[in-house]
Amino acid sequence: MTTILWHLELSHYNEKARWALDFKGVPHERRAPMPGLHGLVALGLTHGGQRRLPVLKLDGRTIGDSTAIIAALEGAVPEPALYPEDAQERARALELEDFADEDLAPHVRRLVWHHTLGDTDATLNALMTNSSARRRRAARALIPLARPVVRMD
Repeated sequence: MTTILWHLELSHYNEKARWALDFKGVPHERRAPMPGLHGLVALGLTHGGQRRLPVLKLDGRTIGDSTAIIAALEGAVPEPALYPEDAQERARALELEDFADEDLAPHVRRLVWHHTLGDTDATLNALMTNSSARRRRAARALIPLARPVVRMD
């Protein structure tokens, strides 16, 4: 069965999932939907359960959220372990992960968007690091429509 990671090219949540898959040596395919439409893709993949990426298809299961993805990978591929074995150290690692995800990341995201969202080229360069020229042209057309949605989010 193929393991598929639906992700955004630029996002620390997505990077966590990519790093975890790579660290554990899990062969997988990466699919990056068009930025701006990724929420609809996530909703479709999770049957309305989540509107954000990453989403991982693993052993017939669909797992949304980078923390849940790492937990599923730890269960499916225990070695090498991503979290410490010691219960206190593991709790601290999970606490730090939660802080980075819930408290720090939203501020970093706002800072990046503050400096890039008004500039179409900067937005494209940030979001589409590995995309074809055709996809970049399509995204360029979507960016003006996406700006108000990103600001509201």
